[in-house]
Amino acid sequence: MEGRTPMPQHQPADRLADSRNLEAVARSLHRRNAEHRGDWTLDGGGLVRELRSWPAERRVRLLVRLSEALEETAVHAPPECRGLAALNVLLAQGLSAQQLAPWREPLLAEAAGRLALWEGWRLTALVETELAAGRHLPDAVVATVRRSAVLASDPAELPSLARQFTEPPVNPGEPWADRALADLAAAGPGARARRRELLAHAATATGARPTAKWLRAGQPLVDAVGPERLRTAAAEWFALTGEPRRDAVASFHRSGPALHDPDPFNWRVLQGLAALLTLTPPHPDTARALATLAGTALIRCRGLGPRSPRTAAAAIRALTTLGGPDARTELERLAGTLTHKPTLKAITTALTTWNS
Repeated sequence: MEGRTPMPQHQPADRLADSRNLEAVARSLHRRNAEHRGDWTLDGGGLVRELRSWPAERRVRLLVRLSEALEETAVHAPPECRGLAALNVLLAQGLSAQQLAPWREPLLAEAAGRLALWEGWRLTALVETELAAGRHLPDAVVATVRRSAVLASDPAELPSLARQFTEPPVNPGEPWADRALADLAAAGPGARARRRELLAHAATATGARPTAKWLRAGQPLVDAVGPERLRTAAAEWFALTGEPRRDAVASFHRSGPALHDPDPFNWRVLQGLAALLTLTPPHPDTARALATLAGTALIRCRGLGPRSPRTAAAAIRALTTLGGPDARTELERLAGTLTHKPTLKAITTALTTWNS
């Protein structure tokens, strides 16, 4: 504990400030958090035990106040957020969902109503509390956790928390993903499990150029689903990627609804699916589906620019890898319609290589 001042052993919360004045208590806790770098164990946990002995209603009101302050702290003192988020979780422990309603329900509603939150500490505290209590998070909230883990300016602990969620296999809201989820629900148990495994692997794609190891791991999954079934599903899903979202979540990139804003988790799945299609035999439907994906990935989105250049690159690479006259026809067509320079360069390189 070098460099830290030991916390007084017998100084309960009501000695810090009048417990009826929650604003004063919150200020005192902020000071302690800064002084002790977010370590609430330096006094043996006495302060936390004292706070948790408060009546539930008062304890939750303090929790609401501390949670609201996390946004401001994320702006002015980011290093202090971890300790405050930890205190949020400690204060919430042992309280029921009903008791926590003034704190958790507004946070759940905010998370479900946004593409992503700019700071992840409030959501981190909420998710850790819900998981510790064994409560199931709504799919819309899981989706925001996944997106915020990628998009947030300060994602906090969300990246590691997001990896704990295996369901839903894709985030709801985008028409293509809603169709994929509906297809899964309609499949028999065995087929559903195989398709879930394939989607889970697609979600681990790390860019436009998959590794040989990743492709080797994907081959038995493609074989289990069936190349023809994968091709048919991908063609149907990719055809919907240009459709606007059907829910009214707020955009992360500008004011207003996120109509064409890409869901970064879902579009990583699309990148993976494009790569997995290279493990299937060449087919005109595959080439058309990949060309469609490349085009919709480059739709310009206000405040963002092209929706997902990486997904477009993944689709072009898949077409190049597949080869054959159908892929070449689609690449030549895209060369005459797309304006995104890096994508056009990749197409030109592929066509030049084939010509030579």
